[in-house]
Amino acid sequence: MLVLEAGGSDYHPFVTMPKGMAKLVRRPDFTWTFPVRQPRRPDLPANEVWIRGKSLGGSSSINGMIYSRGHPEDYEEWNTLGGPGWGWQDMKRVYRQIERHELGPADHRGGSGPLPVQTGQFRYDIAEGLIRAGEEFGLTRKEDLNDETLEGIGYYNHNIHNGKRMSAARVFLRPAMKRDNVTVVLNAHVRRVIIDQGFAVGVECDVAGREETFSCRGEVILSAGTILSPKILQLSGIGPAGVLQQAGVPVVSDSPDVGRRMREHLGFSMPHRLKNGRGINHRFRGAGLVASVLRYYLTRGGPMATGPFEVGAFVRSMPGANRPDTQLYMGAFSYERTEGTRPVQLSTPDKEPGITIYGQLLNLTSEGEVMIESADPDVPPVITPNWLRTEYDQKAVIQMVKTMRRFVRETGASRYFGEELIPGGHVRTDAEILDAVLHGATSGLHGTGTCRMGRDQGSVVDHELKVRGVRGLRVADCSIMPSLVSGNTNAPAMAVGWRASELILGKADPV
Repeated sequence: MLVLEAGGSDYHPFVTMPKGMAKLVRRPDFTWTFPVRQPRRPDLPANEVWIRGKSLGGSSSINGMIYSRGHPEDYEEWNTLGGPGWGWQDMKRVYRQIERHELGPADHRGGSGPLPVQTGQFRYDIAEGLIRAGEEFGLTRKEDLNDETLEGIGYYNHNIHNGKRMSAARVFLRPAMKRDNVTVVLNAHVRRVIIDQGFAVGVECDVAGREETFSCRGEVILSAGTILSPKILQLSGIGPAGVLQQAGVPVVSDSPDVGRRMREHLGFSMPHRLKNGRGINHRFRGAGLVASVLRYYLTRGGPMATGPFEVGAFVRSMPGANRPDTQLYMGAFSYERTEGTRPVQLSTPDKEPGITIYGQLLNLTSEGEVMIESADPDVPPVITPNWLRTEYDQKAVIQMVKTMRRFVRETGASRYFGEELIPGGHVRTDAEILDAVLHGATSGLHGTGTCRMGRDQGSVVDHELKVRGVRGLRVADCSIMPSLVSGNTNAPAMAVGWRASELILGKADPV
């Protein structure tokens, strides 16, 4: 088995240290950056940038490590739209096989799998106060936010163990690399899949600046993610015929949905001044940062040993929702802002004490796309998110902001939340809220659907993840998800990989 990794090694202290992600996401040797040309509003510049991981482990080596599986109904949609073998009972079995949860095995979670999962270890008084406020808000406090009802509040689960990030590379790939039949090539940027008489027979790569071709007698498995998997398929001649012809790529298989049907989570951060507490901004600046780093290396604990937010909640904002449609992230910290620009996450911690509530809209209906415009693999694809183009999404995001404000002002959380810095107390009407979101929202970086799995012949892959129109080629990453999950895509991406391995090996075949 040959594994081609476009990035480099994941051996770096910032990969191991959970909070090291704040540095990694700004390093081009660990992060792909993709400009988004479509502005949110006509009067705004198109300055949005999406990022993905660029090393062994992919995005699991730079992400926030929040281990959230979503709601059972998400997977029932997969089963309906994508095909048999992807319903909740199938995927719950996969999760239970993967997980080694510190709380031990239960009907809905695993206790002896290869992937360590722990509940948040960094706890402090304000975080506890936010969870109590959630209970006042009508949410159930949960030690495990991944139970099957999902709705509730508590500390996030993370794939962290003994203060170290447990990426997909560390947990799944590194043990496999010890086998004689596994070879890994780093800095191997796949340019296209070679297709001969309808069969995928290899790939063309740029390996550390030199062109190489790797032939394959078995299958080619594409796992480049929601942005790059459709790009590679299109460069290989698999995609919308008109787009390929305009880009100068010979058409091998006219597959109109390659790169289309993309759905994504939209987030909006609302930082506030902090009342009645010091918070943790000071732990990430100056002498406080030095102390936090020393504590981490001496004890593998403290604020450097966890993800970006401590407290999470799943709530229903829209009337009649059959599952949580809003995910909340909370912590007693805030980032510096530059007046006149939208806030940037993972920037420099604020000098003054702050507290942040960040919401993500989970079940958006607007669809975007990722398309090539050149046959040159070095030209980035054109990403068109089409944010909030449907009436439902516009109403839902307004309700999300109102829900966040009710949580902040109508519960015990008001003890901690002072002045609302973004969007500000002057933003009150629905039109003003929508305008503020269009100006200041961020991508959840949870894109799905650009190589969607489906029962219909228009889908890109079938329920066994085989690319339609070509033999010997599969896709196995978030791009195959036919609908969004109600949470982060970190855990579902790993579950898709595990399920793909079963299908490739002919085990646990769907009925």
